[in-house]
Amino acid sequence: MKKSKSPAAFAALTIGSLGVVFGDIGTSPIYAFRQSLDSSGTTAYDIFGVVSLIFWSLMLVVSLKYLTFVLRADNNGEGGILALFALLPWRIKNAQTGARYGFLILLMLGTALLFGDGILTPAISVLSATEGLGTIDPRFIHLSVPITVAILVVLFGAQYKGSGSIGRLFGPIILVWFATIGYLGFRKVQEMPHVVKALSPYYAAEYVGHHGLHTFVILSSVILAITGAEALYADLGHFGKTPIRVSWYLVVAPTLILNYLGQAVVALQNPDTKGNLFFDLAPTKSWTLFLVLIATAATVIASQALITGVASLSRQAVKLGLFPRLKIVHTSEDLEGQIYVPAINLLVGIGSIFLVINFRSSNALANAYSFAISGTMLVTTLAFGFVAKEKLKWNKGALIITLPLLLAIDLAFFLATVTKIIKGAWVPLVIALAITYLMWTWRRGQRALSVALSDSVLGWEEVEALIESNSISVIPDTGVYLSSTAHQVPQALASQIHNLHSIPSNIVVVEVITGDIPFVSAPPRVKQINSRVIEVIIWVGFKQELKVSKILAEKVLTPEIEARCTYYLSDRKFVESHGGALRGLSERTFALLHRNSATASDYFGLPDNRVISLGTRMDV
Repeated sequence: MKKSKSPAAFAALTIGSLGVVFGDIGTSPIYAFRQSLDSSGTTAYDIFGVVSLIFWSLMLVVSLKYLTFVLRADNNGEGGILALFALLPWRIKNAQTGARYGFLILLMLGTALLFGDGILTPAISVLSATEGLGTIDPRFIHLSVPITVAILVVLFGAQYKGSGSIGRLFGPIILVWFATIGYLGFRKVQEMPHVVKALSPYYAAEYVGHHGLHTFVILSSVILAITGAEALYADLGHFGKTPIRVSWYLVVAPTLILNYLGQAVVALQNPDTKGNLFFDLAPTKSWTLFLVLIATAATVIASQALITGVASLSRQAVKLGLFPRLKIVHTSEDLEGQIYVPAINLLVGIGSIFLVINFRSSNALANAYSFAISGTMLVTTLAFGFVAKEKLKWNKGALIITLPLLLAIDLAFFLATVTKIIKGAWVPLVIALAITYLMWTWRRGQRALSVALSDSVLGWEEVEALIESNSISVIPDTGVYLSSTAHQVPQALASQIHNLHSIPSNIVVVEVITGDIPFVSAPPRVKQINSRVIEVIIWVGFKQELKVSKILAEKVLTPEIEARCTYYLSDRKFVESHGGALRGLSERTFALLHRNSATASDYFGLPDNRVISLGTRMDV
């Protein structure tokens, strides 16, 4: 976690968190209130009820759930749903059957929904901003889709350059954004000061009681006001708890509330309006133009934050064994978190552009968006319950009081968004199910692969016996072999003995273990197996960059010896059969994922000109 060393550093973290952490929730006023009134009605009774529901949703979900409780469940300063995954007890993370296994699948689904959120956020955010052109002149409304597509093409196309330079502008621009929406809301509230009465819980409670089951339809739109709440937790490691909390209470919450109240005044004054309540806050055409421009900039920043978040989530999923190896490009030499994942960026970019072209309006996209949010929040609460009990050691009284309240809130929103399945919520559901299946298949395949490798182990005694019998020759070389288990003969070495009938004179077997914490500082463990073989175990955190060659040169071998080493890798080819743990579609999917994963030399940071791959055919 980042700790401020001075008031200036703390202020920088606080302002920086505005763009990254609160960009998504900060742009929700563009569409959330309008969408909620479309679901409820435009009478004064409806307007007061919806404002009250939005206000108390912000208080209960953001202030209470995330800022008060969930931020406590940090993994060495890091947050996010995969940080919760890493904190879960071994018996849950490695479950194979029963309720624990079902919970593990549910956690994968929650992670997958976050990927769906990453696809939806750029689409709905930027489209909702460009729709403001219709407020300037109705003839411009048809330009919103092509302009949005153009912005998204540029945004995703520029990811390979990194977001470090533009990231420095995120905080100040979003600060201007919050000041603008707060000012426009306050200005409008002065025309009807009594609208502040809507902040009373009476209006929300009475509204829910009066509407009964229809409340779920309304809540499915109200949840749009808390989009991005998960980012409070996911970006914990970048900024720390205190800057995030200060940003929320001093800047974000007050300006959001003022803006929603201001939109309520617009709706009260013009109950039959078909316009955009957010852009109607602008007093003049010049203000409207400025609002469209600053809204577009703010939504691009919110989208960039989500794109970066998805890239980070992908890397964590790889390290935790949920995804195959992905090519990861570090776009900054100074900032470890600045990464670009080409495959994920391409898929998310295509998905976002497709949604814009297919749905064509933020109203239509809202139905799909809300489901992804509610599903992720519900899974986060369930995982938090396990962590609070097992890791934080909460007593039963605290759990009984806290968890039912949080689950009741999340279940209400989740059941509400389920009503939108046929209206667009099927999109993130299909995306999430597909990603969950890939994670499940990869995890299952990796386990089957470990079993298959352990069944065909060649012992070091057998290797020495082959050398003594002159069945294989010893070549003057230092060979480095990556292995899933350091104390066993690596598959690449076994293939070399079988096919090339040779073995290096010095052998280094390297096992990389990804820990359950974000960053590991422990040095590698080195053990001598025999006169020619040493095993090296390297620990790495699930958010750390990995360069095996650099670690060996600095911590195990000398730079001169490492520079002359040859790295041997096993290039596995899977054959489909009726045997093995995987069959049919699962086996073909695992083979496809394995075949298209990033090369081991790229992933482990090996020098390409000193890598030799040895083919192996096997059935899992």
